[in-house]
Amino acid sequence: MLLILAGACSSSSPLRPSPSPSPSATLTQTRAPTPTRTSTPAPTRPACLSQPGEIRTGELDDPALFRPLPYRIYLPACYTDWPTARFPALYLLHGLQATDAQWDDLGVDETADRLIAAGEIPPFLIVMPWERRGLEYEPAIAEVLVPWIDHSFRTIASSEGRAIGGLSRGAGWALRIALGNPGLFSAIGLHSPAVLSPDLYNIPYWLEGLSPDDLPRIWVDIGDRDPLRPSTLELNGLFDQAGVAYDWHPNQGYHAPEYWSSHMEEYVIWYSLGWD
Repeated sequence: MLLILAGACSSSSPLRPSPSPSPSATLTQTRAPTPTRTSTPAPTRPACLSQPGEIRTGELDDPALFRPLPYRIYLPACYTDWPTARFPALYLLHGLQATDAQWDDLGVDETADRLIAAGEIPPFLIVMPWERRGLEYEPAIAEVLVPWIDHSFRTIASSEGRAIGGLSRGAGWALRIALGNPGLFSAIGLHSPAVLSPDLYNIPYWLEGLSPDDLPRIWVDIGDRDPLRPSTLELNGLFDQAGVAYDWHPNQGYHAPEYWSSHMEEYVIWYSLGWD
């Protein structure tokens, strides 16, 4: 990672991730270890990496949308200092009756700032759209927002440079968008997922239509006192039947902001894996 960060300071070496490993067809049902990173001090660490990132807000108004799509975007440390570098992008979707502010309120930007400053993760963008009433959310994200972000910001415009995740109903949307649009994202994070019955029914067909190269990394976590735990175990069973490997993290806790914020560092580190 440190070689990449140093190279990104020059005009000839944009920031790019290492390719994600091909998903394994063998499922391990034991609890996955908490993702960690080991950082090695850099002899000359760019000063901008110690600075906080920036949150911007806006609305995407496009003829393909019934109404504008509000969003927040986190621009990481060094984004403006490295004008020729390109960065990975993480799309995070909020829960039911929440807004684009939810992940921001849970501290995802402060967590990213801290991990970037410590050298544990590379800088990347975080895009937080709002599921505004009246929008067709899946095409709004997959067909409008993602291309617009790639055009408007210096992202790595390929699946290897994109991940998507969500909490509660946002996790259900993340699963549907990623599996229904193969080759768009390289990782899916499902945090206390609320997956609707029609989507549970479609999951085997989505998975059957994916090639090994298009199958994203998958993370699933939920608290032991979360009312959505039974449906999450059903979701895991569908992955098992399809022979799909996934990172399973059963934790203690409820379906509540305190649960998600307490695991935010694990989430951010996991998403960044493969972007060294």
